[in-house]
Amino acid sequence: MHFAKFSRRARMELIPCLREGELLVHTYGRFKKEGKELPIILVNANFFHLDGGYSISGMKYSDGTVIERSLGGFYVYQDMDGEVRIDTIKDKKISDFAGACWALESSPLLLPVLEASVHMEAAIATEAHPRTAIGLTDDSVILAVTDGRPAGLTCYALADLLRKAGCHTALNLDGGRSSQLVIRGKQMNRQWMRRKVFAALAVYN
Repeated sequence: MHFAKFSRRARMELIPCLREGELLVHTYGRFKKEGKELPIILVNANFFHLDGGYSISGMKYSDGTVIERSLGGFYVYQDMDGEVRIDTIKDKKISDFAGACWALESSPLLLPVLEASVHMEAAIATEAHPRTAIGLTDDSVILAVTDGRPAGLTCYALADLLRKAGCHTALNLDGGRSSQLVIRGKQMNRQWMRRKVFAALAVYN
């Protein structure tokens, strides 16, 4: 398990990658080539919409782009005061976060209690897979990413680790081959086969 910890008021953005998806080390390289500000941390965001397509759901990017589709899950967002929060009320809509800097929907909620969206397959929570999650302590954000297969955790085990790390609220993000934690351009978790992702959370200095 790899952890990254930073202030809940650190500048974060929810950014789209290329339309056809992108490995996050390539996102970092593209930003560098284009002369953009480089994030300290990049991590994969939420799941694809579970309808066989490649669309991601329930997201408001930092550039104002809004995707209205919903998985009936839970939202992590950064409010207008710059604080990262996780809303523990299920079935809200992205329109409820119109005033947020950015927001993204995912499932299952890991803490304070494990609760999944009705649209999530049961195996996602109960089987051991590579995982990505975001958790909150009173003053910090913790990003947690496991190594690739055969390593993996159930959502129950992931929730327990985040609780021991001091989190009171936590949300599961996309996992499996999508799990990627990139710090200053280097992927920290070992992943034998990576999947291109369509959105990422970026943390800036």
